[in-house]
Amino acid sequence: MISSDSNRVVVTGMGIVSPCGIGVDSYWDALINCKSGIGPITRFDASDFPVKIAGEVKNFDMRDYFGPKCRPHRYSLQTQFGLVACQQALNQAGLTPEMLKKEEVVPVVMGVASSATHLVEDGIKVMNQRSPAKTPMTVRSIPPAATAGAISQVFGFQISATTISDCCPSGLDAVNEAARMIRDGRTDLVIAGAADSYVTPITVAGFSAVRLTSSSTDFPPEKISRPFDLHRTGAVFSEGSGFLVLERLDSALARGATPLMEIASGARFTDSLGSEELEGMSKSMKSAIKNAGIYPEQVDYICADAASQPTFDLFETNMIKKAFGAQAYKTPISSIRGVMGHALASSSLMQLITCALAINNKLIPPTANLTCPDPLCDLDYVPLTPRRATINTAIINSRGMTKENSTLVVRRIL
Repeated sequence: MISSDSNRVVVTGMGIVSPCGIGVDSYWDALINCKSGIGPITRFDASDFPVKIAGEVKNFDMRDYFGPKCRPHRYSLQTQFGLVACQQALNQAGLTPEMLKKEEVVPVVMGVASSATHLVEDGIKVMNQRSPAKTPMTVRSIPPAATAGAISQVFGFQISATTISDCCPSGLDAVNEAARMIRDGRTDLVIAGAADSYVTPITVAGFSAVRLTSSSTDFPPEKISRPFDLHRTGAVFSEGSGFLVLERLDSALARGATPLMEIASGARFTDSLGSEELEGMSKSMKSAIKNAGIYPEQVDYICADAASQPTFDLFETNMIKKAFGAQAYKTPISSIRGVMGHALASSSLMQLITCALAINNKLIPPTANLTCPDPLCDLDYVPLTPRRATINTAIINSRGMTKENSTLVVRRIL
């Protein structure tokens, strides 16, 4: 039986737009069956680029979800992804725009790592080809806050918007901030999400130049992202959006909503100057676990950041050992990046949704493409095949390229 508690924060709705599918059912099917969403870049001609693959969202048209009269060109692609994911989350939570219009204000907390780069590139191209006077009206669609603003515009209810942009952990940090709002008594309900679309010429070239992404042709595109594998050669960038509806538990139960998962605690640390790489992740795990009032042996699953980077997958392994001690060898770990690639801030929201699905389906999703384990990555990464398990508590790790580390602890509703 669920005990009502005004300090507990639960998820009542989820939505996702990903390279592996649109909607939580399609996404979950791809994860547990290792169906990759990674393929050749089609968004632009990448024939002269070192990196020619990405995780693009396929067969997406905003008008399929909002009707033929909506105007997708008014919004960046990442905002379009976010609007669709937000709609799904509201639907699952049983919330209609009409219901939300009765609220004085609905807090929305967004995490973003990019800022409509494709619109910037397109605008510069048009300006150079024509004139500054003919530059497209992109200014309102470019800011990181544009997606949150579009939610109010499209759904028609009053929002109070907060946008967090601290690279890849932004999605986790948005959820942690949203949960804090509810625990502090500022609101009973928050919409939290993340959206990114980074598959553009300048970003693909830029990440390739700093060797964060894989240019390998040793495997087919769908096999290139190989977390913890000996033959991993770098991340594969992707795009998408994830959204959650968070509510105070007693408030959710009072309106007849079904809680899907509890947000227990979170923590965030940046690597210290001169410290061991990812040292902040060890601290964020230890702090989040302590804040949740549990011990490492009570964690049933770790949804790792592991993006198929030769160094960072190993560093994360070492930090899990540092935070968990001997328990690290007993705790199942997996990464969604083998099928999803790395969708920047959206990835951590997708990890959260993964944990909710894993908890409710009693199934740990596998690490795809882990066919030749790295001897130095010697923990239990649930390779290739999903595993039956009762998951009462899980943690999610996220790492940013500017040394930010965030961890969130989530629980099954008991």
